Amino acid sequence: MDKRTFLKYTGLGLGGAGLLWGLDRSRLGKAPNPYLEGNYAPVKTLISEDQLSVVGEIPRELSGLYLRNGPNPMSSVNNKKHHWFAGEGMLHGLRIDEGKALWYRNQSVGNANTHVISHGGKIYATVEAGAAPVEVDGELMPTGNDAFNGTLTSGFSAHAKLDKENGELHALCYQFPRGSYQVDHVVVGQDGHVQKTQSIDLQSQTMLHECAITNNYVLVFDLSVTFSLFKLVRGYFPFSWNEKHQARIGLLPRKAGEETVQWFDIDPCYLFHTFNACEDDNGNVVVDAMRYQRLFDEDWNGPFTESPPMLARWKLDVTSGRSIETQIDDLPGEFPRIHPDLDGKDFRFGYCLGTGSMSAPDFGRIIKYDFAGDSREVYELPVGEAGAEPIFIPSSNAQSEDEGYLMSLVYDRSDNKSNLQIFNAQGLTDGPIAKIMLPQRVPYGFHGNWIAT
Repeated sequence: MDKRTFLKYTGLGLGGAGLLWGLDRSRLGKAPNPYLEGNYAPVKTLISEDQLSVVGEIPRELSGLYLRNGPNPMSSVNNKKHHWFAGEGMLHGLRIDEGKALWYRNQSVGNANTHVISHGGKIYATVEAGAAPVEVDGELMPTGNDAFNGTLTSGFSAHAKLDKENGELHALCYQFPRGSYQVDHVVVGQDGHVQKTQSIDLQSQTMLHECAITNNYVLVFDLSVTFSLFKLVRGYFPFSWNEKHQARIGLLPRKAGEETVQWFDIDPCYLFHTFNACEDDNGNVVVDAMRYQRLFDEDWNGPFTESPPMLARWKLDVTSGRSIETQIDDLPGEFPRIHPDLDGKDFRFGYCLGTGSMSAPDFGRIIKYDFAGDSREVYELPVGEAGAEPIFIPSSNAQSEDEGYLMSLVYDRSDNKSNLQIFNAQGLTDGPIAKIMLPQRVPYGFHGNWIAT
C-alpha cells in the first residue's frame, strides 16, 4: 500500500501521514533493498511495440490477450522500508493472434498492483486490502468507469474465484485499516453486477489474501498474519506474524439462508494462494495450497526468507469439525494455477513456479503436479533465466484436463530483457515451443491471466 491509499482510507492529513509513513520523502534509507534491485526494480518507461520477434512457433489456436500485473513504484520510496508488495501497479500486455505476436505494451494502473481478471465482459486490475479495481480496455488503457457497473460500494480483493457453472465471482473483501474484525463476502453475478454482500466476523484484522470455493462453500482463511500498528507507525508494511492468533479455515455455506461459518482450527501458518478446493464423496472439503510456516516476522520487506512455501493439503471433516494437514511435497513453490474452468471442482493437474532457495529465490523452475498420480514434472530453466506464474490455457478441443498450453514470463539476465515462453502442458520438460521476445524486462510481479478472443 502506498501513501495515497493510506491517506484515502485513514483520512489523515499529509503531515500526520508523513510521520506514520516514516517520512519516506525526506529520509530515504541508504542500505540496499533487494526488492528495489535487479529484476525487482521498477521500469520507468511505457513502451508500445508492434510485430514482436518470435523464436519457435506460436500455436495458431491461441488468440487473445496475455496480461500480467505487479508493483512498479514510479515515485520515490524509502529504500530501507520499501516492501515488495507496495507501489503503483503496472500491467504488461501481449496481443496474440493467428500465430503472431501483434504487440506488447505496458501501462500504470494506480494502486491496483496485484492481479488482473476478466468478468462480465470487462477487464479489472485488482489489489489487496481496500482499493476498488481499476477497469482497463483491451488496449490496456484505464477507462475511468466504476467497478462492476457501479454496484461495488467498498473495496475488493486481490483474488476472486469464478464458478464457471453459474458465472458467480466470489471474493472476500476488506478495507485497510478497518475498524472492525470483519471481512465481506461479495458475489458478482455473470452480468458483472454485485448480487450479494455478507459480513463475516474474524478474530482480528487478518491479512486475508485470497479465498477458495467448492460447490457448497466459500473458504475463509483466518490465519496467523495480522495487522500491526507497531509496523504501521514506523512506516513499514503493516502486517506481522502473530502466533497467538489461532489459525483456522472457515466454511461459509453458499446456499441462500445458510450464513453460519463452520470453523476448523489448524496449526499456525499462512498462505497466499491455493491450487484449489473441492468436496470429496462424503461431502468433506479438501484444499491444496502453498503453506508458509512463518511469515512477516523477521523479514519486513518481503515474503521469502523466513520459511519456504510448501505444498500442503487440509482435509476438513464437516461432521466432526476436525482438520487433518499433510505436506504433499518438499519442493518450494508459489503462484499455483489450474485449469481455469475447475475452480471449486474435482481436478487432477496443477502448475506453479519453483521458488528455489529461500535465501535467494531464483524462480528457476516450473512445476507440474499430477495430484491423482501423486507425481510431479519439473522444467529447470537455463542458468541466468527466471520464470513467473505459469498460466494454463486449455486447447480448444481438449480431450483431457492437461491438454493445452502454459505461458510464463521469463527474465533473461544475459540481455536484461524478458520473453513470454509457451509450453505444451503435456510436454513441459521438453521446454518451450515458442518464445515471444519483449522490448524490455518485466519486473518480478504477481499474477496474470489469458483472455481469449
